[in-house]
Amino acid sequence: MLKKLLPITLFLCTLLCFSQEMVKEFDLKLEKNRDYFQVTNETDKEVILFLNDKEKVTSVKFDQHFNIIDSLSSARPKDLSTEIIGYSQKDSHYFLFWGSRDRKEITSQYFNFTNKETGLTPINLELKKEKIITEITINNVFYLITIVKNTSILKFYISDDNGNLNEKTADLSNLEFKNIFNNPENLYTVLTDESSEPSFQKIANDSPPSLALSAKYYKIYSYNPNEIIFTIDNTTKATQVLRIDLHDFTSNLKSIPQQKIDKGEYGSRKFKSNSFLIDNKILQLKTNSFVLFLTISDLNGNKINEYKVFHDQEIYFKNSDIFQEANDFFHKKRQIEKSEQFFRKINGSPSVSSYNLNGIYYTVIGSSIDNTYTSGGGMSGNGVMTGIPSGRCYSIENLISYKDKIVVYTNCLFDSNFNHLNDQVQNSAFDKVRIFLEENEDVKEALPIFSTSIYKDLILFKFNSSLYLGNYNKKKKKYQFFGFTE
Repeated sequence: MLKKLLPITLFLCTLLCFSQEMVKEFDLKLEKNRDYFQVTNETDKEVILFLNDKEKVTSVKFDQHFNIIDSLSSARPKDLSTEIIGYSQKDSHYFLFWGSRDRKEITSQYFNFTNKETGLTPINLELKKEKIITEITINNVFYLITIVKNTSILKFYISDDNGNLNEKTADLSNLEFKNIFNNPENLYTVLTDESSEPSFQKIANDSPPSLALSAKYYKIYSYNPNEIIFTIDNTTKATQVLRIDLHDFTSNLKSIPQQKIDKGEYGSRKFKSNSFLIDNKILQLKTNSFVLFLTISDLNGNKINEYKVFHDQEIYFKNSDIFQEANDFFHKKRQIEKSEQFFRKINGSPSVSSYNLNGIYYTVIGSSIDNTYTSGGGMSGNGVMTGIPSGRCYSIENLISYKDKIVVYTNCLFDSNFNHLNDQVQNSAFDKVRIFLEENEDVKEALPIFSTSIYKDLILFKFNSSLYLGNYNKKKKKYQFFGFTE
């Protein structure tokens, strides 16, 4: 069966313990027009790789050692402009969801490895006066979330065990959202204050979020399998945290105050702020060119810890030098000597992100802005990442998010209560992937490093507590998996 469905000859190779070596490769000849999507099944310790060309979708099932154990092929939707926008999974049932550009036409594609069945089912969504906020898979369930224009009503289109999308409504009209002027307003108006389209940046825990992703003022988190959390940083007064229970769709809105600044304080210079959510803690960064505040609170607004430093002082809670990177990751990297320069450069668009590794919070503060719009000594902008289909792996978006960006940053380490630690910053598995892509000669020969088309031949996913990079080597006509451990 496998031989008929997929022209792959598996090369046996040893799974190496070294964190930056190839763990498996196999022969694979693909057409020029191709794309990839992967799903991990931690329960059964399996990875499903979906290989898409203009005619068909071939799904390949791997065990935890990346041995091929099964495959299925199915025709792809006829409309070649559709793209994969997400997936759902239940036992041996896998569904890919393809969407038209306006998402009014959805196709559910079914793969059942037990019964050797595949199928395509069209789904029509009316989306009356609705704008799409995001598409996201949480706990193996796919959600397409919209907002009704000029209201505070969210609609959730949720996948079921048969690949259908069922509608649920969360009416948030009783909640008081604040607009950019800190005045009460409906949620739709709040989300479109500075843009014609409501949009949230997805943040996952597969890999340490880059400053480019965390720089967005509207973010969505899916750390907890039973709820979805939205954060809004459209004012420097507070962060609005909206939590929605995914069982009964009840909601809770909390305004977590930013550091209060009295009129005329700190040089009377304009402040900018942002936030980042991790493990039900919120990190709030507020800064101007004179002073920087980092405040950590729980989601009820109770303060856990806080840091304050002036522009002419050493940043006493940092664990690395201050760096500036431009364009292709490490290619143009230099050290910034003075805190004053750092403050001035991040003032236009401050960003903070954090990652929990073995109980230590690896935290980065700084700024990431679009290189095209940089001018003068300061940094401004909150550019949107483009060039990646919405259904693609979060970690790939994260991996190439610094493309055409100027990033200024320093690293900090904190314990569980966000007390500063004096330990040395270690490279995460994600850092090792970035370094590997830059240094591996075979990969460099096979693809244009850090171009916006890199997503065509790379996948990156977390599995068994490790990160795995999948790459199609066009020169050798082989698909390769590389493993990276913390």
